[in-house]
Amino acid sequence: MNKNSNKKINEKIMIGKTMQSIRKSLGLTQEQVAEKLYLAPRYISDIERDKTKGSIDTLVKLCNIYHVTPTFILKDYLNTTQLEFDDKLIGFTHLTNPEKELVIKLIEFMNAQKK
Repeated sequence: MNKNSNKKINEKIMIGKTMQSIRKSLGLTQEQVAEKLYLAPRYISDIERDKTKGSIDTLVKLCNIYHVTPTFILKDYLNTTQLEFDDKLIGFTHLTNPEKELVIKLIEFMNAQKK
């Protein structure tokens, strides 16, 4: 195991700022998120201030509301290089259908150029 792996194993997981940033980028308030999850706004605040991590159930529900994967939320604590792609596509679900089609066609074109 390399030095970076050891650091990640012993590092305290702090996902609050990431959760808050995603929520704000979607234009949602803590109250709106709490209402969708049938939770108290204070609980969402506690997650965002790293006072609690919440349950796995809550993490999955938040990811569904925020249109991200748990891997995206935990990327700073995982030993993988696959995550760079997730950072780039976080806003894809908010594009219009024509914009999504354009992005998909561009990817298809770029992949065809490599063949």
